[in-house]
Amino acid sequence: MKEGIYQSLIQSIQSGEHLNMKLGKSGKIKIERKLPFLLIHRNTDPKNKMVPRLITGESSFLLTTPDENHTGKLAKGIKTIGKKISREFGAVMIIEIWIGKPDSKTFRIKAAKIKAPATIDTLTKGLNDYCVRNKSLDVKVERTTDRHPPDMEPILTIEQCQEMGAFLIGLEIPPFFKDESEKEFYFMEFRQFKTAFSKIIRKALYEFIRVQTTFEISSFNMLGSTKINKLVWEIDQQLFDIQNNFQFLLLISPTNVNEALVKFTVNNYKGNPQFLYRLLPIDPDYLKEELFKIKIRDIEDPTLAFLFMDKREEIEKQVTMLKERGTVNFKFSSIRLYSAVDKQLYETASSLLNEVSPEEEYKGKFLDCREMADLCRKEIDYYRQFYHEMDARVYVKPDIIGMLVSKGQLYIGEKYRVPENRVEALIHHEVGTHVLTFYNGSAQPFKQLCIGLADYDELQEGIAVLAEYLVGGLTKGRLRLLAARVVAAHCLTEGFNFEETFHELTGRCGMDVENAFQITARIHQGGGCTKDIIYLRGLIKLLNYIKEGGEIEPLFIGKIDLKHVSLINELRARKILKPMPLFPRYFKTDEAKERFERIKKGIALKELVD
Repeated sequence: MKEGIYQSLIQSIQSGEHLNMKLGKSGKIKIERKLPFLLIHRNTDPKNKMVPRLITGESSFLLTTPDENHTGKLAKGIKTIGKKISREFGAVMIIEIWIGKPDSKTFRIKAAKIKAPATIDTLTKGLNDYCVRNKSLDVKVERTTDRHPPDMEPILTIEQCQEMGAFLIGLEIPPFFKDESEKEFYFMEFRQFKTAFSKIIRKALYEFIRVQTTFEISSFNMLGSTKINKLVWEIDQQLFDIQNNFQFLLLISPTNVNEALVKFTVNNYKGNPQFLYRLLPIDPDYLKEELFKIKIRDIEDPTLAFLFMDKREEIEKQVTMLKERGTVNFKFSSIRLYSAVDKQLYETASSLLNEVSPEEEYKGKFLDCREMADLCRKEIDYYRQFYHEMDARVYVKPDIIGMLVSKGQLYIGEKYRVPENRVEALIHHEVGTHVLTFYNGSAQPFKQLCIGLADYDELQEGIAVLAEYLVGGLTKGRLRLLAARVVAAHCLTEGFNFEETFHELTGRCGMDVENAFQITARIHQGGGCTKDIIYLRGLIKLLNYIKEGGEIEPLFIGKIDLKHVSLINELRARKILKPMPLFPRYFKTDEAKERFERIKKGIALKELVD
């Protein structure tokens, strides 16, 4: 370690400033803030850029090579760090991590006999839980004073650690993710382990900090990195730019549904309508090329790497569907994106259609598209007073069916009419959910939260239908329609054509002609699309989530899926995400609060409309 680097290190520790510094050709030290731990890895193979990533996504680490220790200044620097932090918080944890011999299948935890038992137990449990998915691996705890790689000198002796008030743990990781004899590196296996290992090590450190130090911490997530490097923002922008090239839902939606309904009716509900679509404003092959140029694999932070990689896969599926629009392959790609109808969902939908009786014909007032547009604009104005950057607009267009939100803008079909008893429900469905989450997402540093993390649609629609229930606007007809969409999607995957699906809906399901046609058109659009199953499936998952004690507030931070909630909470704990500016207005009403309490206690689907 050069003298100038050493002095910079000391200065940073004394001031508490962020330190991110290269050490030699392949070393690095990063200490984001005063944290009572330091992870160390001495890389024996500088050409291998993967293994060091086990620690380089964390908030306090030292990456070096075995020969860096020769001057003694490295140990001196670590001692200075340790003493400073130990004096402030009472103790400091140092964990040296190394890779075992090629034939090793054991995680070896090398620690003192009686010190930091909660930390050792947590680390052991985390690694044992990981070994469940890989039966060839096991975990052993060795109580020893030798807590360094067997073929190296200790970077710190036990006496030095005692002098500086540090707990030292050695962790040997078996190289199960590579095969030296075949010169193979198993990237997927390593990536999965890296993600798991990050949580395992943070949970162990959290136990140490909570029990052994005065450092204030409420969650292991707070130990994650709070600094985002330039590469992450570049990748976020690149993904946004590609997604921003097309409006997926508009491009797979037919533009001649009303005309097709008239022709289908004239033909006595026979034949398979020919749908027309908007011209594609993109070159799918070019977008795919650009998509896979994005260097997501270079992201060190495991949480962000997962979110971006998952999103890239979703965009790829959407672009493929646009290329296949109008062909039989479109259906199979839609199943890749939204999945097919599983047995339980199909049985639930069928039960709803049997148990929830059809509504009598509505004889009340209807609002036309322009009246509905005015009410939606007023609702947007309400939210705008809390977030002035909200630039949502409402457009009435002739080629839109019903209501649709795209990129935070609300579109209403020119021929759309809304029953008065459904007005408030639809406003909160579209504005209070889809528009609101877009602008909450746009208030965050990551653009992905406004365009939507992968698979966000299901939770979005689940929340939107929940909003209808909370304001008392979820009708029997609406719930039956969601169930009928599932049945129609089942028909699609079973090989039914348009006409056969339509008659299944009007016959066994008891749907009226117009609704049956609209459902069938949505299911058969583009060549066959299973997207509409996500409404009922999303509602079911959301009800279970709430019943199990899940928090509702994080769901509105942007367009996310339930699988992202823990990751979102982690990023919030790490201060990477900001407080969201908007929360649905309807949650403030006594009626909504009372209905929400019913859900928390557990409620059957059919009881939503009883």
